Amino acid sequence: MTRKTEGLVLRTIKYQENHLITTIYTEAYGLQSFIIKGYYSARSRRKHSYFQPLSIIEVVFFYKKTQSLQKVSESKLVYLLRDAQSHPIKLSLGLTIVEMFYDTVKEEETNQALYHFLKSIIIQLDQSEQQLIHIFLFFLVRFTKHLGFFPSDQSQGSQYVSFDLTTGILTSANRKDAVADLIRQFMMNDLNSCQNIYVERSTKRAFIKTLFAYYKRYVDGFKYPQTLRVFAEVFD
Repeated sequence: MTRKTEGLVLRTIKYQENHLITTIYTEAYGLQSFIIKGYYSARSRRKHSYFQPLSIIEVVFFYKKTQSLQKVSESKLVYLLRDAQSHPIKLSLGLTIVEMFYDTVKEEETNQALYHFLKSIIIQLDQSEQQLIHIFLFFLVRFTKHLGFFPSDQSQGSQYVSFDLTTGILTSANRKDAVADLIRQFMMNDLNSCQNIYVERSTKRAFIKTLFAYYKRYVDGFKYPQTLRVFAEVFD
């Protein structure tokens, strides 16, 4: 049966001499793996030229429920990324986001809200010129909502808050905790306004360390993203 869906490319690997295997998070079918036979031939590359990580594409494929690899027959670009696949910081952050997504989301089922969340993050990263790290921080906080452990703010508007890693609850506190305060701000702001949040340089590492520890409590086998490990400059 032939099917068609939009999707975002998470990972690609060369298979044998001339084929390509790609993992795509699709709008209609969740996480799917595909094979593009003869991808590296001149004829095929004219038909399929968009299978780089972060690409937002449409694929037509032959679906067989019993197969782990679906065969792509056609593909086309849905959104033309400006520089997210070439700008060093954007590329590093984008690859970190899709690595975390790939390692965390395994469901082969429709979840349009999650798909559009991921797509909006990549497009915002592509279109932005400043405060790129804020988009990643926003992703870290808001991704938890789709995974089922979004923090709960029980601070009742208190000026100062603390964050409990075990329960995921924000409560009122007697002194400022910069990380907890940032978590609350990224919970309250949307993707556009989050780039206006003031983040002290010294707080970025502590914030990410805290969120990764939080993920580790709720996601079995959670690993520190390798793509972020080799690009510490984003914290500067």
